[in-house]
Amino acid sequence: MTSPLLTVSSLKTYFFTPRGLIKAIGGIDFSIAAGRTLALVGESGCGKSMTALSILRLVPEPGRIVDGKIVFSGEDLLRLPTTEMRRIRGNQIGMIFQEPMTSLNPVFTVKRQIGEVLELHRGLHGPEQEEEAAALLHQVGIPDPRNRLASYPHQLSGGMRQRVMIAMALAGHPQLLIADEPTTALDVTIQAQILELLSELRRSRGMAMLLISHDLGVVAETADAVAIMYAGLIMEAADVEILFNDPRHPYTRGLLACIPRLGEARQRLVPIPGQVTDSRENSDGCPFAPRCNEVMEQCRHHLPPLREVAPQHQVRCWKAL
Repeated sequence: MTSPLLTVSSLKTYFFTPRGLIKAIGGIDFSIAAGRTLALVGESGCGKSMTALSILRLVPEPGRIVDGKIVFSGEDLLRLPTTEMRRIRGNQIGMIFQEPMTSLNPVFTVKRQIGEVLELHRGLHGPEQEEEAAALLHQVGIPDPRNRLASYPHQLSGGMRQRVMIAMALAGHPQLLIADEPTTALDVTIQAQILELLSELRRSRGMAMLLISHDLGVVAETADAVAIMYAGLIMEAADVEILFNDPRHPYTRGLLACIPRLGEARQRLVPIPGQVTDSRENSDGCPFAPRCNEVMEQCRHHLPPLREVAPQHQVRCWKAL
C-alpha cells in the first residue's frame, strides 16, 4: 500500500481574541493519497476552510496553529522555513478559492494574472508564458483561449471566472489541489460542468484533491472519501459509498435527512434542530450533544474519540463505538 501524499495529524488551530479563545480546529486527523479526492463536509463555520488555510500556512491573525503535523510528500509543512513554504504554495499545492470575483484582480487581464503564476513558479516569460497561459485556458474548457487572455474578470461569466481560477491553480503543476466550495453561486448546469472538469483534471494529472463543500450532492458525485466536520472536529469519516449507505453519526444522518431524494415521497425535509455550537464554549462533552436526538448523559461530559467501527469507517460517537 502506497503512503498518503498528505497526512494531517492532531491539527489544532486556535484564534486568540479579546472575547475569548476560539477553537477553529480542535484536533483533526485525515490523509489523502495521490489520485484520490477527500471531501470535507459540514455547515458554515465548522472549520472546513480554516483546515485548508492551515495546510497552506495562511491562517489569518489572531489565529495560530498550536499543535499537530501536516506531512506533505514526506515533509512536515509546519517545520519548513517561510521561503520554502512559499515555493510549495501554488507550485506543489494549488488552491481554488471560494469566490472567483473576489480572488481575481479586477484591474488585471487574465493573461497578466495567469502569467504572474507561471513566472513565479515555473520561470516562464514572454511568448513562452503566453503560449502556456493559452494552453491552460484550453485545458479548462475556455473557448478561443488566446483571445480570452485579453479579458478582464468582469467581462467573463461566473463559470468562466471559475475556470480561470482553476487554470491559475493548475499553472504550477500541483500534486495536491484544494478546492474550497468551487461551485458556489453557479447555476446547476455550470456546477456540473466544473465538477466534471475537476474530476477529469484529477484523473489526467494524477493529482490528489481536497474538496471543501457543504453540499452532499456534490460530494456524492465527486469524492472518493468523506470526512464530516462539526465545531472543528471530524465526526465521521468513510469512503463515500460506505458513508451514504451506512451513516453512523447522528449529525451525518441529520445532514442526509435534509437532502430531497428523487422518487421518495416526503411531505417535508427534516432540519437539524438548534444552532451550531459556539466554539468559545469549553465543554468537555460532544459538541453536537445540544442538538442530538440520541444524546446520553455520557455525551454531555465526555468527548468520544474518533474510532474505527468498520473497515475504512471512523465515527466519533459513544453510541456507535
